[in-house]
Amino acid sequence: MWILHLFAVGAFITLLTSAFRRGAEARLRTIACTAIMVALAFTRAGWVVHVGMAILLLASAEFLYRPYYKVRDEVRTVFGCLAGVTLIAALTHHFPWVLFPLAVVFGMWALTGGPERNRRKHTRYVQRKAFHEAAAKESSMRISQSELDRLFNDPRLPQPARHNLHELLRRCDALHFELRSHQAGDRLIFEVEQIHQDFAPAAVRGYLALPPSVADTQPLQDGKTGAVLFDEQITIMHGAVDDIAAEARTHGAEGLLSSYRFLQDKFGHTGDELKL
Repeated sequence: MWILHLFAVGAFITLLTSAFRRGAEARLRTIACTAIMVALAFTRAGWVVHVGMAILLLASAEFLYRPYYKVRDEVRTVFGCLAGVTLIAALTHHFPWVLFPLAVVFGMWALTGGPERNRRKHTRYVQRKAFHEAAAKESSMRISQSELDRLFNDPRLPQPARHNLHELLRRCDALHFELRSHQAGDRLIFEVEQIHQDFAPAAVRGYLALPPSVADTQPLQDGKTGAVLFDEQITIMHGAVDDIAAEARTHGAEGLLSSYRFLQDKFGHTGDELKL
């Protein structure tokens, strides 16, 4: 039977090295050691459940006073293992003495503001996380905008086309602001953003990919050089901006007319109806 006691010693030594640690591996080792102790509780090495309850009680107190959002999995593992060892101890006629100090630990934790402290720490964590995410998003947006600025001001762009491009970008910015101010449809706003952030940069990159020696001299299609084709793409996007602006005005007018017709049908009166 000495081998059972050897297993018991090995189980509680391993539990000592894992119960107070964080991480998936430590949790699995804690569960495995607890399972061994539960099995040994039905043998002459059943004394090990008392050692297990003591170790798991200390680990419970250790994790209980840490921020719950950080040690959620560890708390569940340790308390689950402690509950299992305590239950088996009671079933195998070992006194579950751990219930009394555990109640004291919980009481002290509650009296010292444990639940409120956890909520406060979690709130601060969420706020910090949101701040860092917003800062990272803003930084990435600044990087993207700076890259676009460099792209749109590349000195290799022909001057007439560059002027046409900058006028397109100015119109996109103005239309984007107008659509958002008047709460236009998301589709129209998205189409303006696509022109500014996708289609215009793609046209510029396509032109810049041409060898400088042939970009303004060698015909590429229908006798048109790369510079001419690039300028025509910008002109096409100007037309798309015109279409979006016209559609936005039409939607605005339709809303006004619909409201007018509704009020006219509901409250409007003819001249004859007003006569007594």
